[in-house]
Amino acid sequence: MHPALPLGVPLMDADHATVEILFEEIAAARDDDLPRLYLALEAEVIAHFGREEELMAEHDVPVAHCHKTQHVLLLSEFAAVRPLAEAADVAGLRRAIPVLAELVAGHVASVDRVTSQFLGGTLDHRAVEALRLPIGA
Repeated sequence: MHPALPLGVPLMDADHATVEILFEEIAAARDDDLPRLYLALEAEVIAHFGREEELMAEHDVPVAHCHKTQHVLLLSEFAAVRPLAEAADVAGLRRAIPVLAELVAGHVASVDRVTSQFLGGTLDHRAVEALRLPIGA
């Protein structure tokens, strides 16, 4: 499995490929399968963010606070769509899911890319060191 935008970090690439497959399944899903698939997608994104945050903590990624903030914001978007799945509002889900897909793709192309560069040793740590939150913030 390879994601659309490989980052060179096995955990991130494998998880991103899984999320992309779920978005593809959702796009092709029958209406009666859509709510269940949405909930599976949301659960996978939640689990992925948890794994990614553990990885960032293990490696003291300097932009982790910004990255985690994006996770919180993305998860709030997913949570806002969850009632549509719970109510089996297929029309609402079909409108909302492409927006979520674009938000996830933007996340991968921005903070995930920077994080992967740090992890791969190709990011100049001095350029982002000032972005760390002070201790106790």
